[in-house]
Amino acid sequence: MATDDDGLEAELEEEEAELERRALTGGKARTLTSDASTLERLAASLASSELPWVEHLTLTSSAPLVASSTEDLEREVAIYSMTLDMAREGRRKLLAIGEPFRRPDDFFCEMLKSDTHMAKVKDELIFQQKKMDAFDQRKAKQHQLKFAKAVQAEKVKVRAAKRKADAKDVDDFRKTSQGKKRELLQGDKDDDGDGDRPAPAARKSKKRVASDKKWGFGGKKKDAKRNDPKSIDDMSSFDPQRGKANARNRKRPATASSSKKNGQQQQKRRRR
Repeated sequence: MATDDDGLEAELEEEEAELERRALTGGKARTLTSDASTLERLAASLASSELPWVEHLTLTSSAPLVASSTEDLEREVAIYSMTLDMAREGRRKLLAIGEPFRRPDDFFCEMLKSDTHMAKVKDELIFQQKKMDAFDQRKAKQHQLKFAKAVQAEKVKVRAAKRKADAKDVDDFRKTSQGKKRELLQGDKDDDGDGDRPAPAARKSKKRVASDKKWGFGGKKKDAKRNDPKSIDDMSSFDPQRGKANARNRKRPATASSSKKNGQQQQKRRRR
């Protein structure tokens, strides 16, 4: 079976090559001639034959072909219209005699091109279609990526605007809350009738009082020892004997630490 198919393909290829060789006549244009007398004789022989019409399917138009010999398009349209009318007439005749004229579903017709050649054509068409599909997909992907970037940028812009609006709302709420709080406090003071009375001072602990007594209670330290007109006129702390020689012989007042030290020295002397 495979040998018969190979032989058939070889014969078809040879016939195709022969047709191509006949079409090419050495690069020269072919001259077509028309023998009107021969054509008329053949038409008359077919008309006078005793064969039934279904065997030769010959139809002749009763209307003459009216067309200009110089207008190619007009002549082609006229020939097409006449051929179409004759095809319809032949269809009516075939239907009248009950002769089938449509191709059956299981009809097999030999291809002019070989299966190998048609397979190559099919592969080329599939390749071109895949190439076009890949190009369309790449273009669509680029468009989607561009659109996605624009959408992402818009989302970022919306989020930034929302954060800014939220921060502004919080600031406005704080200002409003502070204003309402001040109004409430001022209203409470007005209701109590002691709006002019200063707030009571915070109570200090004993430890804080002792520290203030020993080290002071804070306040401004800078320029605390700077003289002013009042301190210059104040002579209450002036000691005229300070810095003189006889001041060395004067005894300094005893303190708690010095008294304790003297007592310890006296006990040591007694033990000796």
